[in-house]
Amino acid sequence: QLVLFGLSNQMVVAFKEENTVAFKHLFLKGYMDRMDDTYAVYTQTDVYDQIFFAINQYLQLPNISVGNHAYEKRGAEETALAVCQQFYKRGTICPGNDTFDIDPEIVT
Repeated sequence: QLVLFGLSNQMVVAFKEENTVAFKHLFLKGYMDRMDDTYAVYTQTDVYDQIFFAINQYLQLPNISVGNHAYEKRGAEETALAVCQQFYKRGTICPGNDTFDIDPEIVT
């Protein structure tokens, strides 16, 4: 059971990481994978351009996404764009031995 639990948690972590990369490519204009994985905008014009790009990409999501990313539906209607974040209440990562401890309680 312990091995299955570990494999299940690893699948969750891999799914999250792969989706994060997919979302970066979909919604961050000009995003490229790099070792330092930094992405920044420095001017107001760049910020607004980035926001408009992300909104346009969201509106085009059914036409551009090859994954399982789509609008949430409520009945026959699709939901509007909403920004939200969810965090695990507590989590620690030890890069020295590649272990992590995550409290499954989520804070919104």
